[in-house]
This record gives sequence, C-alpha cells and structure tokens, in this order.
Amino acid sequence: MRQFGFWFPVIILLVVAGIFWATRDMMPLEVVRVLMTVSIGVAGILLLRRRGAPAMLGIILIVGALWVAQPGVLAGKGEVKMLPASKAAVEQAMQQGKPVMLVFSADWCPFCRQLERETLTDGEVARLAQQFVVFRVDMTSSSLPPETAELAKKYGAEGLPTVAFVDSRGEWLQDLTLVGYEPPRAFAQRMRRVLQP
Repeated sequence: MRQFGFWFPVIILLVVAGIFWATRDMMPLEVVRVLMTVSIGVAGILLLRRRGAPAMLGIILIVGALWVAQPGVLAGKGEVKMLPASKAAVEQAMQQGKPVMLVFSADWCPFCRQLERETLTDGEVARLAQQFVVFRVDMTSSSLPPETAELAKKYGAEGLPTVAFVDSRGEWLQDLTLVGYEPPRAFAQRMRRVLQP
C-alpha cells in the first residue's frame, strides 16, 4: 500500500500532463508548455527521491520536461497556405470579415526565405493562420506589375520581408506590421494580437 501511495502523485502528475497535451488546441501553446513542463518535472523530482529504477525514471522525466520546455517542441511543424495576391482577391477576403495577412517577399531575399522556412512552417503559426486569409505578394521581379506595386505602397512594404495585417473590419493594423525576420514564438504573439477583439 505504501508503494501505491508513493506512485499515486507521480501518476496523477503524468495524467495531468497528458490532459494538457490532449487539450493543447484550446489554449495558447505557451501555457500548455509551462504546465506540462511543471507536471512532468515535479513527477521526475518525486521519483528521484527513490533508489534504483524509479530514480532512473525520474531522470528520464526531468530530461523530458526540459525537452518539452523548449519553444517549438509542442508546436511541431505546419504549413501556412498562402494564396497569390491580387487587389481583387484581397478586397474579396476583407469583405468576408476574416483577418488578412499579406506576406511581401521575393525569391532573392534571404530573410524572406528564412521567414517562410522557419516561421511560417511552425505548428503554432500554422494553426493561428487558419483564422486568416493569407496572401503572398511576390516582389521578385525588378519591374513589379502595377497591381503589386500598389499593394506594396498601400501596406508600407518598403523592405523585405514585410508582413501586413488587416483586421476583420478591413483596417490595416500598421503598428503590427512586421518588416524583417521574426522567430515563430514572437510572430505567433503578433498574430494573436490581430485576432483579439
């Protein structure tokens, strides 16, 4: 009975961590990550107080907790589906009442490729992007089509990459416009600010 009494809190903590994992789509991954790290870490610390196999399992749980604590681990990979931008398509998306994200990038731009390769493939960013209509505005050509140049001027795309956000009311959120590269965690926070009512 004493053995069961010792394992009971460890099992409860691991079940709680599993519940946080199962409900990770219902709350920000930052919160889930902290709660899972604490649950798994405390379970590991409890096991360290024993000898033999339980202590080894405790070490494994503590290493697992440290792994879960790393940004991006829980998010996994994803893909932000981007539509080709046109003035008509952007206006139509705004009329639907969904927020719009305009990604101004060029094939020759290394920071654009980094943003697309690292940030826009992050699981959390991809999950949040499902609530947006996302357009890629191709700035590769040295002589931009007039429609592309007009979009770039309207949304302040003077450097690349630029990511402009338009809220569900059709208003450009100039203060949330990103110029340059941003890691996934900060970019996801920026997206959440757009989605706030």
